Amino acid sequence: MTTFLVDTSAWIVAPRDAAARRLLADLAPRYLAATTEPVMFELLTTARDSREIRDRRLQLAALDVMSVDARDWERAFDVYELLAARGPLHHRQVARTDLLVAAVAERNRVPVLHYDHDFDLIAEVTGQPVRWIAPRGSLTTR
Repeated sequence: MTTFLVDTSAWIVAPRDAAARRLLADLAPRYLAATTEPVMFELLTTARDSREIRDRRLQLAALDVMSVDARDWERAFDVYELLAARGPLHHRQVARTDLLVAAVAERNRVPVLHYDHDFDLIAEVTGQPVRWIAPRGSLTTR
């Protein structure tokens, strides 16, 4: 089975869908679910207090961390420019954090597991593999 860089969007929607929950439950203990610092920060941002942050950090510590490096920043800037070349304001269609997450995944040659259309737009430019954790539009993101 493939290792995935799991985006924040996948972690957030997984509790709402049995198949998504099973997929993450299958990947994580087999070290097939990886994370990166921007995803970790986004997940910690949703914590209500220091105890919840501490608990989440312990959970995240069990995952392989694909760290961001200078090449990822450069690639994110390149893809941002490629999106802008598609037409005025096209680069504003994607979150900058998603560009960075995609760059880390691309460098590590792993697909992004997500529930966010931004990754489809990025993949149109980069050609990298991405996978929806559940069919697009089938889950609420709130």
